[in-house]
Amino acid sequence: MRGKVVVGLIGAGLLLAGCGSASVSGNADAEGTAAGEPVFSPCDDIPDEAVRTLGMDPATESRDIYGVQQPGWKICEWHGAGPYLSVLSTTYSLDDVRANDNYTEFSDIEVGGRHGLSFRKISEGDGRACEVAVSSGTGAVLLSAAYLGVDRVIEDPCVIAERAASQFVEYIPA
Repeated sequence: MRGKVVVGLIGAGLLLAGCGSASVSGNADAEGTAAGEPVFSPCDDIPDEAVRTLGMDPATESRDIYGVQQPGWKICEWHGAGPYLSVLSTTYSLDDVRANDNYTEFSDIEVGGRHGLSFRKISEGDGRACEVAVSSGTGAVLLSAAYLGVDRVIEDPCVIAERAASQFVEYIPA
């Protein structure tokens, strides 16, 4: 099941990567919103106590994808008794997220006085996962709540993702 999660995270990154321009002009500097690295690092910047408040175990922290850093992303994941929670920091904007054809069911939300989006991946139409994106600088931080495998869905993952965004927003740079 963990492999499915990793494939989903890789897919999210690759899908968003299609949002920016990867062309090179003039002196071969990269263009597009994905150039550079996000400043927010979820594993480093979110305290263990905030993770515990959401029912996640800080000892289950998993950085990046199997420990491999993804260019343009900083990723952290935790597990608890219910769904797992992933937090992905990126240089892609909320507009890039909204423009991604692989996402659906967008809802504008407010998280700690900031504009955000709640949405689902089209490929996960079974209601077992939900994403929330919050603006951070010129980029965004995506929070994903998802139930693995045959785990019973106890609470709507969108409610969990929004609660996580509300809990973590004070640590996410504006």
